[in-house]
Amino acid sequence: MSGGPAEPAEAPAAPRMLTSVPWIVVLLGVGLIVGLLVIALLSLRGEERQPVPAPAPPMYLPTLGPDAPTSAPPTGGATDATGSATPSPSATASPSAGASRSATPRPSASTRAAAQGAVTARYEATASDRSGFEARLTVVNGSAGGQGWEVELFFTGNVKTIEASSASGVSVSTQGSGVFVLRGIGPLPAGQSATVRMRFGRTGTGDQPGRCTVNGADCVIG
Repeated sequence: MSGGPAEPAEAPAAPRMLTSVPWIVVLLGVGLIVGLLVIALLSLRGEERQPVPAPAPPMYLPTLGPDAPTSAPPTGGATDATGSATPSPSATASPSAGASRSATPRPSASTRAAAQGAVTARYEATASDRSGFEARLTVVNGSAGGQGWEVELFFTGNVKTIEASSASGVSVSTQGSGVFVLRGIGPLPAGQSATVRMRFGRTGTGDQPGRCTVNGADCVIG
């Protein structure tokens, strides 16, 4: 035995390894988690980069073309020696009487009256001012004999008064608001005309009647 102090014994290596094992496990777990995240990101990017499938081409259904015109065999005509058909004169279409009647415009009441030789009349405004207006009435007897005449003028309520004069004589009366009746004094000879000059008092504007009649038929206004 030596007289010097005894050296301490070395610590065993096993406890050092046990103390470092938990850190190794933690590092392995972290590495595993990071690897899983990387794999997940790569799989998501792979799905995003997948090409969009192209749209399917349109489908066209077959269509039927226009039917070929079929020619009807000629009928009603005689066949000559070569086999060709002679056109029949009955094939020509002629306009019907009903179509020609419908295309003809219907004459107005005054035109029909003149054609029948009745009495016609025409109203024309000749002058206008603030308080009233002037007009001319021409009555024509287109019949073969003398005819009496009566003209009715239908104005709105703003026409209040009337003054009339005629070389052949005329009488004036009022029937309600704005309605005036003019009558010839004595019959108008065949083929002759009578001119009546009129002066109307009014409030507002307007110098034409809404309606004019002579012996029940419409007059010409304007």
